[in-house]
Amino acid sequence: MTILATALTGCFLRMVRTCGAKRRRGMAAIGLIGLIFADSLIGAQTAIPGPAGIFVIGNIQPVAGESDKYNLDYVSGLTLPIAWRDMETLAGDGVTPVYDFSRIDTKLEEQRARGKLVTLQIFVNKAPDRVLAMPDTVTWNNPHPTQGGVQVVPWDANGLAAYQQLITAMANHVVAGTSWRIADHPSLQSVDAPIVGLQSLREVTGTLVAQPSYTRQTFVNAVVQSVSISRTAFQGKFGFLGLFAMSDADGDVAADAYARLMTEFNVSGKPSLGFFQETLSDIGPSVQGVGTLLSDAATKTYVMLQALRPWQSTGTPPPEVASGTPITGLNLAWSNFQSVYVELYGQDVLAAANVSPLRTWSHFMLAANSVRNGQQLLTMDRNTNGGAQVHWASDPLLNYRLWQSTDLSAWTEVTKPAPVGGEVIVPVPPATTPQFYRLEILHP
Repeated sequence: MTILATALTGCFLRMVRTCGAKRRRGMAAIGLIGLIFADSLIGAQTAIPGPAGIFVIGNIQPVAGESDKYNLDYVSGLTLPIAWRDMETLAGDGVTPVYDFSRIDTKLEEQRARGKLVTLQIFVNKAPDRVLAMPDTVTWNNPHPTQGGVQVVPWDANGLAAYQQLITAMANHVVAGTSWRIADHPSLQSVDAPIVGLQSLREVTGTLVAQPSYTRQTFVNAVVQSVSISRTAFQGKFGFLGLFAMSDADGDVAADAYARLMTEFNVSGKPSLGFFQETLSDIGPSVQGVGTLLSDAATKTYVMLQALRPWQSTGTPPPEVASGTPITGLNLAWSNFQSVYVELYGQDVLAAANVSPLRTWSHFMLAANSVRNGQQLLTMDRNTNGGAQVHWASDPLLNYRLWQSTDLSAWTEVTKPAPVGGEVIVPVPPATTPQFYRLEILHP
């Protein structure tokens, strides 16, 4: 991934948020090119900063000591999965919903005390029974073997209204013992923006699109409405939607929904929206098939990936995790999607053999994100020997390579790949010779 910035010729590529070079009086025409990443130009187009780090996949039911268990320097936070049905009961009148956000309260405060973050994943594929029981609720029977059953269709008015109630109450709920609403809590980094009655843009059986009330426009409108409910309530946080593949009688409906979402979000004045898959393994997601839209999204916004299953297991591992190490998945996440956010299973995070490489990858992912956010910049000043020094915030776990050019086209190495200490002396060229510098952060 390459990110370029120069004070002499402006900013290059949409990735750049801030140009960090300053020309100093008495120095020759030296431009500074900002931090870059090796191997791929794709990530250079990513214009929307997003979340970053290694997160541990939490349990959908409360587990004592979970936050302490994963209070590790190379873990940025915890993903908290929680189902709509587990947060809602009915008042004594049998009609009014009553919400219990205590588990969210507890996890946010536990993570804040440890300097960690939370990703909130809300499962809304199954609405509460009160919604299903409404006489005019439109439902479908999802044939999925483990996540199926009777569910509202995404365009059902009752389901959408009830979901709006839930999310509004959640966002405005004041976390116990604090003055923060959940939507403002400093440890909350990202919130799922799922589709009511479906969860992600994915339904491979054709059952939903065969419903009598289905039309493509109705479905796409419902997707946008569902996503908007969450992104509006949590617009100060990152948001994400599972993006896969889905077809109807007229072809690729997922592509139409994705295209519409990209006009509703990630544009000036609107909240951001990233995309997600829980398919990370040794072999996927690829940039074809169910990864086609995700690959396109990686050029426009942030991509968040979750492990398909643990790499650490007893017996013969399944072929998709045959390497036995999540590092293979992290390499794939970066190479295919320039993703700097990955969720892993606890056993992979705790395995002794993974600690050192995960720590290095964590540092790289956070460094990459700081560049995307315009927080990592090169600076330059003159030294007493008549030369100049290029400075950057160096990390001893990462390798760097400094390049120089006089025309922004041909580049020459100043330093070989190494854990350079964040300061390199460079010669000052003649006044008539522009000089530009760029720095690579090499992925592990």
